[in-house]
Amino acid sequence: MRESTRELIALPAAVAAPAPDGPLARLLAAERSRAERLLNSLRLALVALLAIAAIAYAPAIPNALCIANVVVLFPMLGWSMWQAVLGRRDGGILPEWLSAVSPAVDATAVTAIVISYGLFGAPILALKAPIALVYFVILAARPMTGSPRSTATTTAVILVEYALILAVLLPVAGGVTADPMAAAEGGRVSLLDEGMKLALLAACGAISTYATAWHQRVLTRALADQLAHDTEERELAARLQEADKLAALGILAASIAHEVNNPLSAIALSADLLARGAGDEATREELVAIAGDARRTASVVKNLLSFARTDHATRAAITIDEPVERALGTVRSLLRDRGITVETALAARDVEMSGDPASLERVVINLVINAAQAMEGQTGERIVRVATWDDGDSVRLSVEDTGPGFAPGAAERLFERFFTTKPAGKGTGLGLWMVAQVVEMHGGTISATDTGNGARFSLVFPRLSDAAAA
Repeated sequence: MRESTRELIALPAAVAAPAPDGPLARLLAAERSRAERLLNSLRLALVALLAIAAIAYAPAIPNALCIANVVVLFPMLGWSMWQAVLGRRDGGILPEWLSAVSPAVDATAVTAIVISYGLFGAPILALKAPIALVYFVILAARPMTGSPRSTATTTAVILVEYALILAVLLPVAGGVTADPMAAAEGGRVSLLDEGMKLALLAACGAISTYATAWHQRVLTRALADQLAHDTEERELAARLQEADKLAALGILAASIAHEVNNPLSAIALSADLLARGAGDEATREELVAIAGDARRTASVVKNLLSFARTDHATRAAITIDEPVERALGTVRSLLRDRGITVETALAARDVEMSGDPASLERVVINLVINAAQAMEGQTGERIVRVATWDDGDSVRLSVEDTGPGFAPGAAERLFERFFTTKPAGKGTGLGLWMVAQVVEMHGGTISATDTGNGARFSLVFPRLSDAAAA
């Protein structure tokens, strides 16, 4: 699972730059559109109030200002209504270019109003009017919807447009002074105040750009974590459901095996009795063969039942070759049907270890079946090599195949619970985890390596003397 504490700023490349068509990019677009719709609703309400106020004040202001109001406010009203309609279509996902263009349009509308009021009304009042505070509101809202680049662009647009306002209105303002006190007393424009406004707008833009970058990183990380969490939960639910199915099938298989085992025992016993009384040698040989086949079949059923056992293991002094041979006998027909050759090199027959034979059989069966499944559909030779040997202070077991090997990064996670490289419905990710648990129970270790020509599982167990000393 993920770490409990993480850096919010230093993001991995995969999180900092999500795929354009990936689920993370879609979640980010949805969050951006949700904030954009909220801001558009506020803009629509504000522009509507300004339009109503402009209509109410129309009889008391010059015609030029009325024309300015109509030219600026009503197109802005239509612009906001169009965005509101667009936000209800296509799943409510607004295009990215709209998030970048909207603040520039808002700033240009404010600039047009200030210049119009200054040219057709009172320049000094236009410069001192609180409508210039809308610039700061526009910059303050950028972290909710914009990217750092679009926020920096918006800041540059606002600075250029306010400098344009000063260039247009200061020459016609008449009363311009460098002394703020004189400007306050004489109703004139202070160059220092206007310069401070530009500096404050630049500082606010820089802070807003940094806040936008920080907000985008935090939001990206939060959405990535949530997406990963949801994905893990779905995968876990699917694997648990598959495990439940396998458990039910295991119970059913155990019941069937129990029912089959009794007739097989009866067949073997009856064949033995008939063979004793048979007068013909050929008949006696046939009956002995029937009894042998029945016992071999019963042995396979017994091995399957022991493979499905979940009770506590019984430890005893054994050699690793014994459970390996029984496991290979269980799966040999399966491998033969799939055209897989088994090569064995068992050289640990005289080396004792402490272990549970049934558990070790299940380990070998699982590893061999995994090897067989890895080579499904493969052309060319398909070989499973099983070897045991004495390594001085330990007993070693190796299961190797000529399959495709491991995908990059898979070998380190093979023994994690519910991790699988098989397609959906083909594996639960519990088999190798169970193998690792059994090996650990025996005080051993297991590792997986890619040989370049297939996969190899290496198991190391302590010898009996070492286990007894421990």
